[in-house]
Amino acid sequence: MKRFAAVLALSLCPVPLLADTPDQILERYAGLAKQEDPAFSGFSAEHGHELYLQKRVLPVVGAINCASCHTADPRQEIIAHKSKVLCRQCHVINESEHPHPKDAKPRKIPPLAPSSNPKRLTDFDHVEEYLKPNCEMVMGRECTTQEKGDLIAWLISVK
Repeated sequence: MKRFAAVLALSLCPVPLLADTPDQILERYAGLAKQEDPAFSGFSAEHGHELYLQKRVLPVVGAINCASCHTADPRQEIIAHKSKVLCRQCHVINESEHPHPKDAKPRKIPPLAPSSNPKRLTDFDHVEEYLKPNCEMVMGRECTTQEKGDLIAWLISVK
């Protein structure tokens, strides 16, 4: 009966037991990068940091980068509408929805760095799903595999 209970308990556990590690996700991107470019020689945390801070001008919003929503220090959590981050930098809001952003519902944006948020970079599919719209918004296009790997290499390096 104890064995049955143990097997049942393990089968009901949430998926995080099977979660990826940030290093495994980076290895997966390395495999993809090698397929795309046989001359691939690795990722650059320094380039990832540059990408994170690289600004792009959006109409109405102004100049944005990854740090616009996540702060320059990816170890920090921010609460939108309680910080200097403009609402329109994180998400589109029309005036009728939030004419007074100070009264808008606070939205927490957890740290991006796995050193401060162990839930980050634990699911390859989620990382892909997250990077697609964010790269398109911030860079105006999809990120390359090299850029994704560089960014993740930098986030992993932030202690």
